Amino acid sequence: MNWDWMKSEAWLANAGHFLAGLSVLMVTTVFTHSWLAIGIVEAVLALYVGVKEFWFDIRYESNEDYASGTIDALGYVAGNSVGWLMLAAAHAVGSW
Repeated sequence: MNWDWMKSEAWLANAGHFLAGLSVLMVTTVFTHSWLAIGIVEAVLALYVGVKEFWFDIRYESNEDYASGTIDALGYVAGNSVGWLMLAAAHAVGSW
């Protein structure tokens, strides 16, 4: 198996952002089963991503700009979108 992709910091960061976005929704769903809690956590995630990627990283990390912040934010969005698809599939088959 070829693990060369792990040598790239960008790929590791993208995978981390994707998994973070996915896990936030999955953990909230597993522990609460509440649409209100899911909505609150999703709003907090959106606020966190906006502040972290477009304010904190731009000011305090070297070599960060709005393009890299957007790529990072899209990683969170992609993972969270997959989480919503998984939740919809679970809801469709009646397991949630």
